[in-house]
Amino acid sequence: MINLLFIAPDTSSFLDKNYYFLENELAQITNLTVYRDSGKISDIIDKISHKPDFILILNDIGNEVSPVIKGLSSINIPTGLIVNDVHRLKETRRHYIRKNNISYLFSVVRNKFYEIYPEYINKMEWLPHFVNTDVFKDYGLIKNIDLLMIGAINDFYPLRQKIIQYYKENNNFIYHGHPGYRDFNKEEEKRIYIGKKYAREINKSKIFFTCPSIFNYPIKKYFQALACKSLLLAPTFKELEDLGFIPNVHFVEINKDNFKEKASHYLNNVEDREKITEQGYQFIHQNHSLKIRAQQLVDKLEDILS
Repeated sequence: MINLLFIAPDTSSFLDKNYYFLENELAQITNLTVYRDSGKISDIIDKISHKPDFILILNDIGNEVSPVIKGLSSINIPTGLIVNDVHRLKETRRHYIRKNNISYLFSVVRNKFYEIYPEYINKMEWLPHFVNTDVFKDYGLIKNIDLLMIGAINDFYPLRQKIIQYYKENNNFIYHGHPGYRDFNKEEEKRIYIGKKYAREINKSKIFFTCPSIFNYPIKKYFQALACKSLLLAPTFKELEDLGFIPNVHFVEINKDNFKEKASHYLNNVEDREKITEQGYQFIHQNHSLKIRAQQLVDKLEDILS
């Protein structure tokens, strides 16, 4: 097993727990040390029990870079930085990469990374989204929601705006707003559509709408809807298809002009709906689970170290 030092904020109470789940999975397949605070890397290494073979840093979860690790360019241990929303913190991140001579950039998205950081294409490793299949799964719930949308409605998501405007008077359509990116306590997790409550709500729906934002990101909802055995209606694009998502096999491709007709067809044709729903469900669980992505990450780190 490799000795992996993962420097990251604590996301165990955050809206999106994927990196908390990833930590737990990495602890099963590496000699993992987790460190939370800012500081000098030489001081951090002196404090921990195992000298790392690789250092992996996550510091772009909030509105500023944190934790801040200094002195990375002065050590001979390979270092990687996880990159989430590439459109945020662009120049701060660029300065951090350059100053610390970071060799590997594990980006959640590919094409937008290439566009924003063309000088770092050779350093980029694609680390797409994934789902914890202990949370995002088929709960076997009664499908009592015809049409469902959950998430932000703003100018970043023009198709969502159009869909919610069309269905606003339709009792078969349910919308839950975005709860905000922050920490949540246990009581809030019971009331708000996050975590398992969010997953179970998707599992109750026959059809789930989303869109990839103006940035054409393969956002987590593409993975989550399929994993919870709902029929996803959403646009397609090359980066998504390069992840293996096949339109009209794993999900139904829509645009601003045809979402109404597509939704009506699949609501009224149970066999067609259930066929694609099942294919999408199997696809995600077999290709984009937490366990699979964590192992892919470790395989890549082992390749780098060899």
